[in-house]
Amino acid sequence: MDKSVIIKLKKNSRCSICSCGFSKKLPYCDNSHREANSNNNTSYKSVKVYLLDDDEIKITCSNWSENEES
Repeated sequence: MDKSVIIKLKKNSRCSICSCGFSKKLPYCDNSHREANSNNNTSYKSVKVYLLDDDEIKITCSNWSENEES
């Protein structure tokens, strides 16, 4: 099951969103993908988000529920 979150971002702000599911700061990237890539021969990268106006975005990632600790 995919996990979704809605986050509010300010105009001209940047953030990195986790795509691997190993981040301890979901939905934000903490660079945990680097170790996961090295150990598992994968090539996860964070998703960069930059908004031109204040807004909310909904993010869904299937890997969050798969790798997230219960």
